[in-house]
Amino acid sequence: MKFFKSFALLAAMTLMFAVSATAAPVGNLIPKINSFDFLVDQSGSMMMSNNSAGLLTRTTTKAAIAKEALFRVNDEIPALGYSGGMHTFAPLSEVLPQSTYNQASMKKAIESLKTDLPIYGRLTPWGDSIGSLAGDYNRMSRKAGVIMVTDGNSNLGSDPVAQVTALYNANPDICVHVISVADKPEGKAAIQKIASMRSCSVVVEAAELVRSDAAVQKFVADVFYDVAGGRIDLRSVQFGFDSAVITDESAAILDEVAKMLQGSPRNLEIGGHTCSIGSDEYNMGLSQRRANAVKNYLAKKGIPAASMTAVGYGESQPKFDNRTEEGRRLNRRAEIN
Repeated sequence: MKFFKSFALLAAMTLMFAVSATAAPVGNLIPKINSFDFLVDQSGSMMMSNNSAGLLTRTTTKAAIAKEALFRVNDEIPALGYSGGMHTFAPLSEVLPQSTYNQASMKKAIESLKTDLPIYGRLTPWGDSIGSLAGDYNRMSRKAGVIMVTDGNSNLGSDPVAQVTALYNANPDICVHVISVADKPEGKAAIQKIASMRSCSVVVEAAELVRSDAAVQKFVADVFYDVAGGRIDLRSVQFGFDSAVITDESAAILDEVAKMLQGSPRNLEIGGHTCSIGSDEYNMGLSQRRANAVKNYLAKKGIPAASMTAVGYGESQPKFDNRTEEGRRLNRRAEIN
């Protein structure tokens, strides 16, 4: 799971070639999914400001941050023949029916989202809304992605975690992702539970998408496409704070990498990176240990050690904003070139 603003599980996607849509020709991109649906929270709590986002002004509502994030994601989605749609909940509504994805049509759907609805008396039936849309999701072309945009609050009706469990049980080829504006522990916990249910799930904080082009590119690549040939970029492999331990989620990704690299004649550089916490000297050593850990893991999986060079870059090559918690988390990474 990827927790783009606390989301500690984001690293667990099945292998992703995370290259930006602008950096790679569409001809080199392979769709990871066939269809997707944005499920956007329009409840009262979304109309409150998110002071923890550290973004824009204190009067910026969570709904406004989410809306801007969706605009930026939509701008990055490549034209690969997806079917796309959008629903809202609280109120439950079909904003854009499933149809061949068109960036302009999706932009109009995003423009229709409200950012200043009444707060009080508008509870959040998140779980019930997922259940109500189960039939729609059953009919989506596989593989499918459901991208929920929410603060994680649910104070009316069924448990959203239970509803996602039921959705998964009925639809093995669906994966739920979350664009989060969570600012309360209970909302973050609910999102974390959903993200931890499947290794394919990607969670990103909406504020990070608004701040960072790299975050948008990473999210879209992680959810929507792989890259055929060329660079293998493991931005989805992250490490814990002050750690060079390969997690279970990262191991699953590296297992897929090893399968792809079997018999490959290419020489590889494995680059280890850190966030900005700690001294330059310490981070250089930590990044080298991370690179070595990935190299050693791949060697155990049959990739010739002689074909791999492990290099530590310390904190010198950040791809995300080290001024934010999520940016620092994402910079604790390993990449293969």
